[in-house]
Amino acid sequence: MLPINWNPSARDLRWFAGLLIPFFGFIAGLWWLRTGQTTGPIAMSSVASVIGLVGLVAPSAVRGVYVAWMIAVWPIGWVVSHVLLAAIFFAVITPIGLFLRAIGRDPMRKTFDRSAKTYWITRPAEEPDSQQYFRQF
Repeated sequence: MLPINWNPSARDLRWFAGLLIPFFGFIAGLWWLRTGQTTGPIAMSSVASVIGLVGLVAPSAVRGVYVAWMIAVWPIGWVVSHVLLAAIFFAVITPIGLFLRAIGRDPMRKTFDRSAKTYWITRPAEEPDSQQYFRQF
């Protein structure tokens, strides 16, 4: 999870200001197409254009807008990331686990064996090649 950037660089502020114009222009266009209103979309795109242009010329002037925007959208990012992780787990990992259990495969060797003295897996003792350290994968 990324923390909120309380002290953004001038480059970050310019990117933010430059993206405000097309983003809110797109939102205003959708608003106009869906409702037919012109006053609200024009006001929205005008305010976004002014803030965006001021931010492109003097990035430090939009620092407050940037921080307020990041505070407002941080909870959305937190929720979306957790929902996506849960969806991926339950849509991908769980079916794979259920399939492996159904066919009797146990890749982690978790079954309990009362007759086993140890669960240690012996590996062949071979002299390591020094070139192996340069090929880790």
